[in-house]
Amino acid sequence: MSQSNVTVRINGQPYQMGCDAGQESHIEEMGRNVDAIVQQLVGSVGQIGDARLLAMAGLILSDQVQTANHQASLVATHDPHSFTDDPATAQKENTVTLTVEQMDNLVNQITKMAQTIEYLAES
Repeated sequence: MSQSNVTVRINGQPYQMGCDAGQESHIEEMGRNVDAIVQQLVGSVGQIGDARLLAMAGLILSDQVQTANHQASLVATHDPHSFTDDPATAQKENTVTLTVEQMDNLVNQITKMAQTIEYLAES
């Protein structure tokens, strides 16, 4: 497969990335996502250096991945084939109980996603 080059801008700095042909728009979108996180950080902590901002953005993305994986594992342990005609039983079986920490993490992730969407909508 042939190679392409894409330049993404993160915190105003250009970074040239190699990718497979046809993946250019995906790489550009990921670059915009990282830049949105970095811009949120800049708004919170200021311009503290590209390396530190990128490290913090990496940690935020890693946290999002871990949270998504954890939530996916919770869903995967629920047997989707255990159906019932009883509405009360169905409601009980379709209920997921979250700890306060899990709920806080979920709220934080939704807030981050909303902020990213708002930022991207404004740009």
